[in-house]
This record gives sequence, structure tokens and C-alpha cells, in this order.
Amino acid sequence: MPAIMPFVSVWLMLACLWQIQSSQGHPSDLHNVAYNKKVTLSSEYPPHIGSKAVNGLFDDLAHTDRERSPWLRIDLGRNYHIHEIEVFARRHCHDCGQQLHNIDVKVGKTKDSMRMCGHYSASARPGEQIPIWCPSGTVGRYVQVQIVRGEASYLSVAEVIVWGKRK
Repeated sequence: MPAIMPFVSVWLMLACLWQIQSSQGHPSDLHNVAYNKKVTLSSEYPPHIGSKAVNGLFDDLAHTDRERSPWLRIDLGRNYHIHEIEVFARRHCHDCGQQLHNIDVKVGKTKDSMRMCGHYSASARPGEQIPIWCPSGTVGRYVQVQIVRGEASYLSVAEVIVWGKRK
């Protein structure tokens, strides 16, 4: 039985990555257009760099330093029709709800022309998946997740998935 375990682990990892990159549960023409794209944070809290928010792994995280209105911005590299954005809270921290709360999720063709897709007003539970559906016809190159209320805080996310298709 132990000889099977490495095979099962590899198979499960590949299955999870396939689901992150493909449109499992979404229309077949949608894909995770944020996977392995460039991420900028308003500040960094090493070693939790921005690229960890789009690498397909849910056990690491992107994390800002403590500041007022921290944000994370993904550069998709080109414009896409955006359908839904899923933001995942870190799993293994039971006192970290304040690191993902009162977030605005915006999309824009430029960094200066971001439009609201949706708002999440609660504090995330460990491992919570926060779905944000964008209005029909939303097109953009940049996706931004930002804490917009409260005192100075950290922003930490385990993963951000952007379901979209080529424009």
C-alpha cells in the first residue's frame, strides 16, 4: 500500500491544478485567466509575495504588511471578458478573519479605470471561498482586491481565481 501513496499524491495534485486552470463548474469557454500572472501588492510581508495568490496552491498565501486599505492587483496581460472572481481565505489561521474583510473587487482595462465587480462585507472564515460575480459585459486586464473599511490591517489571500475568456 505505501508504494501507491506517492502516485495518489501526484494524481491529486494534478487533478487540483487542472481544476484551478480549467472551467470546472463554469461554462466550458471560461478559464482561470489569472493563473501564474503578475501580481502586485500595496506592500509586501516576506516571504508571502504576490505571485503566491495565483500559483494554484491553497496552502501558501500572498500577504501585505499592516496598512490602511491594503490591496492586491493582478495584471492579466491583456483584456478578458470577466465572469467571476473567487477569492480564497487562508485555511490554517483561525484568528485571521480581519486579514480578509470588507473587500472591494474591481476590474479595469487600465489601473486608473477600475470598475466595481462586487463587495464582500463580512470577515472571511478560514479557507472560505468568496465568489464575486461581475456584471455582464465586464472586460478588463487588471483585477484588484482591496480592503476598504476598518483600521489598518493586513490583507492575506490563499488564492485568487479569475474566470474569464479572451476578448
